[in-house]
Amino acid sequence: MVVNVGEVLKSYRNTIKTLDEGAGGTDSASKTGQFGDILGNMLNNTVDSLKTSEKVSLSAVQGKASINEVITAVSSAESALQTVVTIRDRVIAAYQELMRSAI
Repeated sequence: MVVNVGEVLKSYRNTIKTLDEGAGGTDSASKTGQFGDILGNMLNNTVDSLKTSEKVSLSAVQGKASINEVITAVSSAESALQTVVTIRDRVIAAYQELMRSAI
């Protein structure tokens, strides 16, 4: 799997920025909002990455983009999508674990 280091660093910076902006509140509602904001931003970035890879692919078909640009865009989109799928699987596993626990 090819990982675009620039995209990883961008995502990391966005996560740190979001955490720093919300560090003022200490109640559980603000923490939940922060986590929701991080997930929302990640999903938006994933959708943007998928759209970008589609645009670059179409540009390549038209002869306006190089194969390197296509590979970079598609790899970035694939990495973002795999991250979202992994998070989804972890959330489902955590939910199932909570449902199995005795009250």
